[in-house]
Amino acid sequence: MAVTTYSNMQIVPEKFSQYTLGRTTELSTLVSSGIATPDTIVGGLINGAPEGGRFIMLPFYNELEGEDDVFSESDVSVGNVTTDAAHATLLMRQKAWGATDLSHVLGGSDPMAAIGNLVSDWWLQKEQAIYLSVLKGILDGTSGALKDHVNDISAETGNSGADAYISDGATLDTKQLLGDHYGSLGMVFMHSATYTYLQKNQSIIRQPIFNPTDGTQVELESYLGYRIVVDDGMPWIGYTAAQSSTSGAIAVTTDNINQIQPHCATTLTAGTSYVTKDASPVYDTYFLGAGAFIRQDGTPAGFIGTETDRDKIGAKNYIINRRCMVIHPRGFSWNTGATYPSGIYYPTNAMLATPANWSLKTSHKKVPIAALRHKIG
Repeated sequence: MAVTTYSNMQIVPEKFSQYTLGRTTELSTLVSSGIATPDTIVGGLINGAPEGGRFIMLPFYNELEGEDDVFSESDVSVGNVTTDAAHATLLMRQKAWGATDLSHVLGGSDPMAAIGNLVSDWWLQKEQAIYLSVLKGILDGTSGALKDHVNDISAETGNSGADAYISDGATLDTKQLLGDHYGSLGMVFMHSATYTYLQKNQSIIRQPIFNPTDGTQVELESYLGYRIVVDDGMPWIGYTAAQSSTSGAIAVTTDNINQIQPHCATTLTAGTSYVTKDASPVYDTYFLGAGAFIRQDGTPAGFIGTETDRDKIGAKNYIINRRCMVIHPRGFSWNTGATYPSGIYYPTNAMLATPANWSLKTSHKKVPIAALRHKIG
């Protein structure tokens, strides 16, 4: 069996870029399930973007309005067909990996070859973080553009607190937020703690799927018919701001603030803030449908996907891999006036998770995305 090695791809960076892009797409559950779909028109817009361009425009027709006319001798009333446009932002990401010749000799293997084979898997994880950041932004329960699709039961106290737990009933209430478009949902993103809770309640269904191509059999897991993706990058809140005198208070420091802040609803300051750990964290669970996202790679003017380099004096080999892509929720527009950090010209994940950076451009029922905010027992 032929083995693709880093040395094969190192000679031609273009082939390495094609290899990693194709492999990432092949491995993506979101792509294979149809949740994220390519768009050749968007690809053309990316490739046509000038050097330094940051946005592309996505024109669309507005919904038709007006009432039908009863057939009569009077002239038929004429309605207008109007257009609008949404903006999508380019995402520019890059990463460099390296290995020393010494580690090659001592380790008995080629670290750079291993890096080459792992690049696609690494990008897959980063792309999934991008999807979750976008979803966090548009599904913010207070100011998100799709806040009407958020079913927040986390504050329920009935049934000894169990009414705040994820359940079949709460899930069905969540899909009902889409009204008669509820059938467009087909996949559920959940935290591993939520997944384990549902396992304990025997709510996870495993269905063996036979692959006629290679004769293998895999198990497809689902919850109420929704295909499951488990990711601990899912948002959860498990800390509450407190006073230093509060029992069990934890001091927020420069060492732990990055671990605590994403899971606390209050803005914290290292050195002065304190928090307590909640007994029952609040988790988000996302439901998605086919075509919820556009996912398209591109190569705008001046873009170099892969480069290799060698430091002869330091005996180090480097590979630099870059991605230019659009990962955009259909029906939304990116805020081209968003505030960027100094020296940054393309959105960070934190920016993608900021509600003010997104606006809804279509009927909410046409967006196959919803969220259940809940606790677990």
